[in-house]
Amino acid sequence: MKTAALAVAVTTSRPERRDDAVESLRQRLASSTAREHVVLDFLSDDLREARDALGAVEAYVDAVEKTLSDGRTSQDRLMALAMGGGPIDQIDYLSTVLLSVRRRLAQVAARM
Repeated sequence: MKTAALAVAVTTSRPERRDDAVESLRQRLASSTAREHVVLDFLSDDLREARDALGAVEAYVDAVEKTLSDGRTSQDRLMALAMGGGPIDQIDYLSTVLLSVRRRLAQVAARM
C-alpha cells in the first residue's frame, strides 16, 4: 500500500451572500445606537464565515463522492482523501463561529 501524499484539489464554492437579511434587520432597528450596528456588522461577518466553512465541508464531501464514483480511482487517491484531514479544521471553526452567531443574536434580541 502506498501512502504517498497525493494532492487532491478541493475547491470551495462560495455560497451566495445574504447581507440583505442583516440589512433588513438593521433598517428595522434604525433608531438603534452605534453599538447595535457594530453587533450587526459582526453578525454579518460571522454569517459569512459560517457559509464559507460550510462551503469547505460541502466541497470535501463532493470530492469524496466524485472520487468514489470515478471508475479509475486509486488506493493513493482514497488515502489522500482519508489522511488529508479534510474539513476537520473547518468543522471546528464552524462550531466556534456558530457560537458567536448565537451570542450576537441574543445581544440583538435583548435590545429589541
